[in-house]
Amino acid sequence: MRSAVWEKPTATSGGFLSHHPTTVIMLCVFVPMVAISALGWLHADTLRNVVPIELTNFDSLLVLLASVLHSSIRPDSWGPMLQALGVLHGPDRDLLYQVLFFTGHVRFQYPPTSLISLDLLSTLGISSFRALNAINLVVYFFNVGATGFLMWLLFGGRDRMVGRGNPGLHPSGMVAIGIVAAFTFYPDVRADVLGQIQVWIDFLFTCAVMGWVLGWRLLPGILIGLACTIKPQFGLLLLWGLLWKEWAFSGAILVGLVPVAAVSLFRYGLKAHLDYLNVLAFLSRHGESFFANNSVNGILNGYLSSSNSLYWDALRFTPYNPVVYAGTAAASALVLAVIVYLPLSGHKTRPGIADFGVASICTVIGSPVAWEHHYGILLPLFAVTLKYLLDQSPRPRRGTKLVCLGVSWILVANFIPFSNFLARTPFSVLQANLFFGALLLLVLLLNWGRASRKTLTT
Repeated sequence: MRSAVWEKPTATSGGFLSHHPTTVIMLCVFVPMVAISALGWLHADTLRNVVPIELTNFDSLLVLLASVLHSSIRPDSWGPMLQALGVLHGPDRDLLYQVLFFTGHVRFQYPPTSLISLDLLSTLGISSFRALNAINLVVYFFNVGATGFLMWLLFGGRDRMVGRGNPGLHPSGMVAIGIVAAFTFYPDVRADVLGQIQVWIDFLFTCAVMGWVLGWRLLPGILIGLACTIKPQFGLLLLWGLLWKEWAFSGAILVGLVPVAAVSLFRYGLKAHLDYLNVLAFLSRHGESFFANNSVNGILNGYLSSSNSLYWDALRFTPYNPVVYAGTAAASALVLAVIVYLPLSGHKTRPGIADFGVASICTVIGSPVAWEHHYGILLPLFAVTLKYLLDQSPRPRRGTKLVCLGVSWILVANFIPFSNFLARTPFSVLQANLFFGALLLLVLLLNWGRASRKTLTT
C-alpha cells in the first residue's frame, strides 16, 4: 500500500482558527446555510413568484426528510430510464434515441449502459418510482456515512491512533461536521429530491476519493469505471490516468466499465450505443437554458436564448444559437486542455489527490449541461482541500486561500434563491453560483498541485 497523502500535520500557532479550528470550521460551514435559508423564509412570499423550485436548502431538506416516511415519486431519472427500457424491450429497440429523445422530447440523456442496473431491478419487480427512490435514499445515507469516514481519515482519526495529529482538531467533531455537511449539501439533497441517479455517482466518487487518500488506485479506478457507465464524461479520467501513466488506476477503470459495457452491447445492441453519440452532439449544440444549468452553455443561453431561464420546458429543447455553441465548444476544449496539459507537464512526478480533483471538476464544468446536482462530487474535494490548507504554516496567503475555500463552499453548498431575481438582467451570470464556486475550488486545487510538484522537484 502506498503511503497516505499527508504524513504529518504542520503545527499551527496564534489566532482563533489555530486554537479553535473545529469551532471555526463548524461556523463557516453551517452559518451561511442557516442565514440564506432564514432570509429565504423571511421573503418567501416574494420568492415564490420567481423561484420555480423549493425556496431554500432547508425546504429541499424537509422534502428529503418527508421521503423517509413516505417514499418520493419524483421521477427525474427513473421516468426517462424506464421509458427507455420499454423501448429497448419493444419493436423499436433500434430506434431508442430517435423515439424517445428526438421525437418524444423525453430527456433520456444517459448511455444504454446506465440501464443495466435498472433492468436487473425491474426483472426483480423493483421498478416503481417509490421503490427506486427508497433505494436512492439508502445510497444517500451511505454517502453521508462515507463522508464521515473520509473526515475521520483526514482529520486525525488515524493520526491519533499512532500518536500524531493536530491537537486543536477534534476527530469526533470533524466527523460530525462531515456527516451533517453531507446530509445538507445542496447538490446532493437536490439529487435525492428529484429522484436522480446522480446520488449513485456521488457515493461512488466519495468512495473513490477515500481510496485515493488511503493510497489505493485499483478501487478508485473500478468505482470511476462504474460511474462512467452512467455518466460518460468520467471517461476523461481514463485519458487523464493514461497520460499520468497511472496504469493501475487506468486499468481498474476498464475493469469497472468494460464488463457492464459488454453486457449492455449484448442486451441492447450496437446501434443504441452508436446513436447515443447523436444525443451528445445535439446537447453540445443546444444545451439547456433553465437556470439550474450551471455551465458556460447555461450562462450564455441565459443571455442569448429566447427561452425563459426560470421556466422548465419539458417538451422543448433550447433553440440552437451559434454563439452559444461556440462558447460551449470553447469551454469543453479548455477543460480538456487542462486535463491533458497537467500530466504532460508533470516532470515525472506522480499525480496527487489535488490533480485527481482538478480533472474530476473539469468533467463537470466542461459539460454543455451541468445541473446543480452534478456538482455533488465536489463534497469530498472540499474535505481534502480543507485538510491541505489547515496543514500549511500560518501566513497571509494561507488565510486568503481559506477565505476562498469558504466562499467556494457558500456558492456550491447552498441554493441561493435571490440570484433568480437577476434573470433577464445584465447580471444573470450570477445565477450560475455553483459554476463559479467550482471554478474557485479548481483554482485552489491547481495551486496545491503546482506547489506539490515544485516541492518534489526541488
